Formats: sequence, C-alpha cells, structure tokens
Amino acid sequence: NSPEEFIYRNREALESEFVSSNLHHWIDLIFGYKQRGKPAVEAANIFYHLTYEGAVDLREIDDELQKSAIEDQIANFGQTPVQIFRKKHPRRGNPMPIEHPLYFAPASITLTSVVLNTTQPPSSVVFIDLLDSNILIINEKFTLTVKMWLTTQLQYGGNFTFSSSQEPSFGIGADILPSRMIGTPLAENIELNGQLFATLQTGSESYLVSCGSWENSFQLTSLNDGKTVQKIRQHKDVVSCIAVATNGSVLVTGSYDTTVMVWYVSHHNIMEKRNRNTRTDVNKDVIIVENPYHVLCGHDDIITCLFVSVELDIVISGSKDGTCIFHTLREGRYVRSIWHPSGLPLSKLLVSQHGRIVVYAENDLSLHMYSINGKHLAFSECNGRLNCMKLSGCGDFLVCAGDNGCITLRSMYSLEVIRRYEGIGKPIISLAVTPEECFLAGAKDGSILVYSIENSQLRRSSVLWI
Repeated sequence: NSPEEFIYRNREALESEFVSSNLHHWIDLIFGYKQRGKPAVEAANIFYHLTYEGAVDLREIDDELQKSAIEDQIANFGQTPVQIFRKKHPRRGNPMPIEHPLYFAPASITLTSVVLNTTQPPSSVVFIDLLDSNILIINEKFTLTVKMWLTTQLQYGGNFTFSSSQEPSFGIGADILPSRMIGTPLAENIELNGQLFATLQTGSESYLVSCGSWENSFQLTSLNDGKTVQKIRQHKDVVSCIAVATNGSVLVTGSYDTTVMVWYVSHHNIMEKRNRNTRTDVNKDVIIVENPYHVLCGHDDIITCLFVSVELDIVISGSKDGTCIFHTLREGRYVRSIWHPSGLPLSKLLVSQHGRIVVYAENDLSLHMYSINGKHLAFSECNGRLNCMKLSGCGDFLVCAGDNGCITLRSMYSLEVIRRYEGIGKPIISLAVTPEECFLAGAKDGSILVYSIENSQLRRSSVLWI
C-alpha cells in the first residue's frame, strides 16, 4: 500500500532464509559450472555466443564493417560474467540462532544475571555502553567505572562460534579502570540522563564525551587512565546533548542556546604556551578540532536529542519546540522539518541505517516513526515513561526501557511490540545492546541487569555484587 512497504517486503524477501539457502543455485548459473557446456544447456542457461568471455578477439578482425557489427552486437546483448567456478558451489550451512537471537529466537533471551550495587546510598546508573570488550558505567554521582564484558569468545578463545558442548555465556567481569569522578558540576535545572554522554574511538584510543556542565562546555575523558584530555567551550549556553557518528569521525552537540554544532575528529598534538611570562611550551592532545565545522540553526527552544550519520549525510536535531530539523552533514544545508503531531516537546530520537526515524515525547508517552523523507509511518503508545531507547546492531529492532522496569522489543518497521522482558521491579535508567544482541540495563538502585541467551550453568550463580 506504500513505497515504504514495497521496499520493506522486498528487502525482507531478498534477505530471507529461503533466498540464503538457495543462493548457491544462482551462483552456479551466473558464475559457476552451469554457465557453459552441457550443464548450461540442461539448465536452459544459454546466451548469444558473442557475450561470452574469449568468444571473439576484436584485434584479430581486419574487416572494419564486421568488427563494427560485432561490437554493436556485444553492446546490445551485454557480456556474460567471467566463469569463476567449475564445480557445484556448496550450499550455505544452516543458520545458527545464536548469531541473531532477536531475529530468530527473541524468546531465548532472558534475564540471566544481576550485578547488585552495594554502595550506600544507592546511586542510579545513568549511562551504560559497550566499547570493544569494555563496559562503561556512569552513575548519578558522576562516577565512571569500566568493567570487562565476558563472552564465550573471551572465555574460551577463538571465533564467536559454539558447539553442542559449549553453551553461550555472557557476563560482567572485573574492573579495568578503577572508579573515579569525572567532569565538572552540572548546570542548574539540567536533567542527568544518557544523552549527556557518548563514546568515541580514534585508532587505538577510546574516550568518553560528556556535557551538561555550567561552563557551557563538553569534554573528553580518556578511558585508558580516566583523565580529561580536552575541553571545548563554543556554545553560548549549557550543552544539553551529544551524538557521535558510527565511524567516529564526526561529533555533534546541541545546546540551550538552540543551536547545533558539528565537530570533526582529528587526533593530533599541538604546542601550547603555558603562560605569557614563560617560554615553556607543552604538548596538548587535540582530539576534536576546536572550531565547529557548522553551526546549525532553526529551533526556538532547547535541543534535547541528536543524530548524525556520515553514510546518510544527515544531522537530525530534536527540540523542546516539538520539531525535528534535518541538515546535510557535508554542507550544513537545511533539508526539512517534521513536527510532533500534537506539537509536544521531543525527548528522544533514534534513526536506523535504513532511514527510519523514531521520536519519543515524554508528555504523552508516545512513539512516532517517520521516513527520512518526513513521511509519518507509525504511532504507538508506551506503557509508562521511557528513560532509554537503543537500536539493535542490524537496525531492525527498537529496544526500550523505563520506569516500569521492563525492556520492550519493538519492530523498526511498525513499532509493534515483539516481546517484553521482565526486570527486577526497579526503574531502568540506561540501556546498551551488545553485538551479540544481549541487553545491559542500568537500574535506578544501581544494579546492572544482563539479558542474554540462557546458560544453565549460570542459574546457580546469577546474582553478583559490586
């Protein structure tokens, strides 16, 4: 009934298990043993003889008229691909549900372990993320902890594969970086949430990017030693949210001053004079180019959420004024605006690699989905306030959690609820989806919940303490 559904259904069919399990037949016809000879005849896979590689050598033809005619025939019929295989191409092995549990077996995911917080008073986990095999945890006291993410691959070595005698196993390991305070005090009246933080990788270095301070700045903290390596002040008011492109080359910040700034990542060192009265110079590690590449305008209120994509060449900003504004990343050119149907402030924003945009409005607890062209596609109400939203790695699933203490899995095609996962009865404040499609959830009481494919060996010791 729509172009979006047509594309979705065709993509679903082309990426289906039926197509994947029969792909070797197509390879046999186009590149394989059925391209030529008796197998090609039996498969009715015969083309005009001049289309085959090596059928004619134009350099050996002296008659210009004949040569021109053959060239026209080749141009008209096209050319058959080079024959690569002389034997039957093997059929792809049966899919392993462990590789994509959200797609093949969402019911196999369950709450497998809980890491309890022993600090008093309890401090909620406001941000949690996975960077390589490291779990970043930030609580409401601005304390950063880095722990190890344990998977079967790390425990047993080798590739991420499983045999019948090797059950999948996931969990949280020991501290890699001791807990330490980060950042400067937050500005007044700013809500502490996950949109104040992002992670950035440049080569072998990893950084935490944080904002929300009274200095109207954002800063980078090294995850190797926990030290602040760069602080940038360019906004005229508090920096309210931040986002990083998936390839780590671009960063965008939004502010109470209603502007969005685009920053390029360029890791280098510069010599900086310590003060005017001495000739001593020091090396300064510069990760972000300190002058914004673009300053994007158009909103009338605080910027609350951001998205940036190099592949889509887009920057999308959501605001309390109820609008999402699209700009091109390369040129900073205004593209379009979309509005919440009721004009309510926008709280959260997600965009899939397929160009589907989901916005959340806290005032009416609603989710709305739009195409990248601004067309409204779907609407759904939430069962309680959402505190965090994440996309699965494939971009086909929306994972939400909030005050009801449950994790909800939704389709990124229709916003339909696929499954709900129960928690421990505490509000979930932060959320991360791992490459293995496990969930890491930070609770209001400081606990960390691990949702993964259940391993019977973990049932006896599913509660840990930190």
